[in-house]
Amino acid sequence: MEVGKGKCRGDGRQYGISRYMPPCVAFSGDNGGDVGRGVTKDKIVIVRYKNQVDPATQAILERISVADDPAVIDRAFDALFKYANDHYVTYGREVVLQDYDARGPNESDEAMKADAQDIAKRIKPFAVFTLGPKVFAQELAQLGVTCSCTVSLSSEFYNDNPPYIWGSLPTSTEYAATMAEYIGKRAANKPAKWAGDELNPTQNYRTKQRTFGLIYLNAYRGNVDAEGRRFRDEMVKQLARYNVRLTAEYAYSYEPENAKQTTAMIQVMKDAKVTSVMFFGDPLYPILITPAATNQNYFPEWLITGSGLTDTSAAGRAYDQKQWGHAFGISPLWITWTQASQSAGFREFHHGMPGMKAGDEGVLINIYRDPVQTLFTGIQLAGPKLTSDTFAKAMLNYPRTGGIPAAPLVFRTRQFPTAIKDFVEVYYDANARGNDERNANGTGLVQKTNGGKRYLIGGWPVGTPQVFTDAVNPIATSENPPGGPTDAPHEQDGHKHTGKCLTCAS
Repeated sequence: MEVGKGKCRGDGRQYGISRYMPPCVAFSGDNGGDVGRGVTKDKIVIVRYKNQVDPATQAILERISVADDPAVIDRAFDALFKYANDHYVTYGREVVLQDYDARGPNESDEAMKADAQDIAKRIKPFAVFTLGPKVFAQELAQLGVTCSCTVSLSSEFYNDNPPYIWGSLPTSTEYAATMAEYIGKRAANKPAKWAGDELNPTQNYRTKQRTFGLIYLNAYRGNVDAEGRRFRDEMVKQLARYNVRLTAEYAYSYEPENAKQTTAMIQVMKDAKVTSVMFFGDPLYPILITPAATNQNYFPEWLITGSGLTDTSAAGRAYDQKQWGHAFGISPLWITWTQASQSAGFREFHHGMPGMKAGDEGVLINIYRDPVQTLFTGIQLAGPKLTSDTFAKAMLNYPRTGGIPAAPLVFRTRQFPTAIKDFVEVYYDANARGNDERNANGTGLVQKTNGGKRYLIGGWPVGTPQVFTDAVNPIATSENPPGGPTDAPHEQDGHKHTGKCLTCAS
């Protein structure tokens, strides 16, 4: 194994599409054979855990066109694994995908633990990926299985468990620190300039100093998750650094069919005369919350925290536009492509499965690709002696990459082991027209301000939000953003791949 050798790009990274390819390596010789769980001389086994989706959630996903048919998803992962096997160094081993259907609902801790144990002890994979509950990830980690399977849990959670759990979006601890800094330096002690007084002049929020409320996810169908409270407590602690306090708060349980709850949470904010509401939760609940606010003639500012893809144009279009047209804040996301055909997910799918038509990749291809990139990056960096421990060490040694408008800064530490580390100021422009992240043309785009300039924790400038009519150089999508595009030229030369993997004998 020689780092800096082999199929290298000009930037010293492995030859492939993504900017985030690992440093290139050359390999020949013996890979050590069976070196650990799920790793043999010629194969690495990875399990895709397929969660159950409750009918209420599925109905919402289908209504807003952010769900792919199961066959489309299966095909997407087949293509992405083929692409990754052809471009990452896996030391003579083909990485094979095995599906596992969840045997119980997400809210059942017993079912999640039982599935994790069955996977670890019967299938014995090297790794698992999913968007399952934290108890599933915890159980796998305790059993020594690498898992790319969480979204924005607290730093405390990751450090309470073995270092085998990975994700891409920031930890909730980082979201809280960033949001508090943004409020403290840019929003607090100023009038709620962007509230919807034009829709209800009697509320008169625009002339009043901002007061802040927080709605946060704290349970799933009544099954309380301590992670919600951890975020809330961190948010309160970080706000206190800027002498800011919450005027009202509401901890909600994910129950999409519970209309009384959505009415109640808005009533709490309205009764407390909150001018600026933060939401930290899943991307579907604002579909229910924002109409409830309109029904109660309540038109605050909505402070985007960047959680759970609530900071995307695709999600924003599904929210009540009278409400979300007053939404601004922070996001870890980046200036995206104008055409989805320029995205890494689209390109990797079609390079891995040539001859497919545009659209065959599915609307969520750029979400599907994320755990694949995470796992193959760690496999290459870990070297031929692949175990959960060598994988963990490799992930923490991944070099800092990105930090430009089209590519967030990515690196991992033991304290904060998820990928993205910087944020950008955003607002939702309800009148802008263009393509969203799914390549769907329509009205409503999340704009990145100041040309998409990104900020690390501690680096936000003091001032006022540069949003809406005060925005400076806002950009939603671009094929040539400041700092250059996200990814590199690659497949345009027409080359093809044969064999099971880049370093496989046949």
